[in-house]
Amino acid sequence: MEPVDVHVAQARRTTATVLKQWSLPDALADDARLVVSELVSNAIIHGSGDVRLRLRYDDHELRIRVTDDSTAPARRRRASAASLGGRGLHLVACLSLRWGVADGGRTTYAVIPTLTEATPCRRTAQSSTDPTC
Repeated sequence: MEPVDVHVAQARRTTATVLKQWSLPDALADDARLVVSELVSNAIIHGSGDVRLRLRYDDHELRIRVTDDSTAPARRRRASAASLGGRGLHLVACLSLRWGVADGGRTTYAVIPTLTEATPCRRTAQSSTDPTC
């Protein structure tokens, strides 16, 4: 897709359609749509060239990959309370079992476990011991 803002919503809709066809639970689909939204937004804002979204599901996890032509890898930032941005990859980290970059910085990926596995942020209710989640 071309790197324009309107494609973030399109990517969310496409993700919702695919996950519904795969009969994935609503809670997993909600998390996946948010992760897709953040990764596609980052690729549009910070990347270059067309943005490509790939979804892959097996019995244990959903893999989301967003690729653009930039070789600058995605990085988490610490956003201040007054900052309008800088929280996207924090959300991705909290909703994912793991996330990272590949292909020389061109691809950012996230792995979301099925609901049979808890994400690190959801293993305990209201965990205040993990400052990143």
